[in-house]
Amino acid sequence: MSGNDQETSRGFAAGGAPRGPARERLVLQREDAVNIVERLRETHVDVDGHAFLLQLDTMIVRMGARWAAKCDLVFDHLKTNFEKAYPEPNWCIGLNGDAWLVMLPQLSPRKGALAVSDVWRELCGFFVGDMSDVEVPIYDVLVEDVDRLSIGKIDLNTYVGPGESDAPLKARHGRFQDEASDHGPATGGMANAVPIQRPVIVAASVNYAGRTLKVASAIEPLFEMKKMVMIGHRLEAMVMENLDNALLDRKHLANLDWNLREQVDLVNIDQGLKLLRMRTPEQRKMMMVVPAAFSTFASARARQKITVEVAKAAAEMGLKVLFEVRGLDGVPPHRILEIVSMIKPFCMTAVGSVNADRKTIATLNKCGLSGVCIEYDGVKRDEAALQDHLSALAAAAKLSAGACMVQGFDNYRQMAVARLAGVTHASMKTAALMSPKGAAHLASRAAEGLRDSDVPLPSLSQGL
Repeated sequence: MSGNDQETSRGFAAGGAPRGPARERLVLQREDAVNIVERLRETHVDVDGHAFLLQLDTMIVRMGARWAAKCDLVFDHLKTNFEKAYPEPNWCIGLNGDAWLVMLPQLSPRKGALAVSDVWRELCGFFVGDMSDVEVPIYDVLVEDVDRLSIGKIDLNTYVGPGESDAPLKARHGRFQDEASDHGPATGGMANAVPIQRPVIVAASVNYAGRTLKVASAIEPLFEMKKMVMIGHRLEAMVMENLDNALLDRKHLANLDWNLREQVDLVNIDQGLKLLRMRTPEQRKMMMVVPAAFSTFASARARQKITVEVAKAAAEMGLKVLFEVRGLDGVPPHRILEIVSMIKPFCMTAVGSVNADRKTIATLNKCGLSGVCIEYDGVKRDEAALQDHLSALAAAAKLSAGACMVQGFDNYRQMAVARLAGVTHASMKTAALMSPKGAAHLASRAAEGLRDSDVPLPSLSQGL
């Protein structure tokens, strides 16, 4: 693996244990990568220390020209022998043609690592003979992205030694950044990393005509569905009433006074840009989706602030810009075309956001948009019903404007169904990417951060 792929090293938690080795990123080159990642996340086998990876590179080199003819036999051998010894819920799968992922939730981390090392020795003995002189190429596994794992080399001498505990892997390697913020500086090597499944939230307050709202912003990962890969982020806001912390849904946001909505959009964009700047170029990917209401884009003052600041940030971070015009329900097509024409010179393209209604979607035809963005309604459906629902919307969107983007899915499985339904792009809502505890307290944490404080509005909203 390339040295450029190495992450910030992750040490053991404080307490005298030695620091872990540098970690590496492993991109899953499979169409079903999202399903593999979901299985890891849902079962928590990665953070609990029950997921392992064998790199087969050394055996491949030893086999030489025979590998091409026998690689399928090697993976079949691994799968067959593993499933005989370790039935469900234990699980295994080959990755990228040269690696093997194992989940052993029924064994302790120590015993799991030993079991995988035994599998390695048996495999080598069967196909190439004794390789006891070669270090067992075993790694622990953590989910990093929907198509990427973070792996760390395991030293079996220390990993299964008398001083090693069976504490969850996350605890052994130090706290994540968002957890460290509640308990002081992190001592582990992940202090400078921002895992995608635990997004950072920033918040500010806005007010107009005696009404105060709280705006909590995050950057939601955006996926291209054909290859199921992450291509960028959406600057997304959660807006709450100051009095009771009630979360405003799409309908309530659409009914906001235009001046207040303009402030919400400007603050969210400013906060979102700050969050993107916290990421590395590799984490930012290639695109940012910048949403704002039609009324905001229609304001010459707000439009100038947005286009200038976003263009500056895009140039600085090397990102392409996609403007998302929200609240287009009932707006005359000629007015949409007029506003889209004004913002297109400052972006790669623009999409329009409307309710999930085929007739409404059809009204966006010939409005200068490159796609339609629809907010997932959150209605519980089985996979067949969800696919039918999304297929109808995707067909209407493609006929009207081209691309079909769906925002706010709850989990990766819904995204996999959306891919089959013809959705071209999708994003997960922020709460779905957090731990259950973090998601449950998301709104209250944002509110507490603003309580009894005079937080100045970010620079983008100054002068309103």
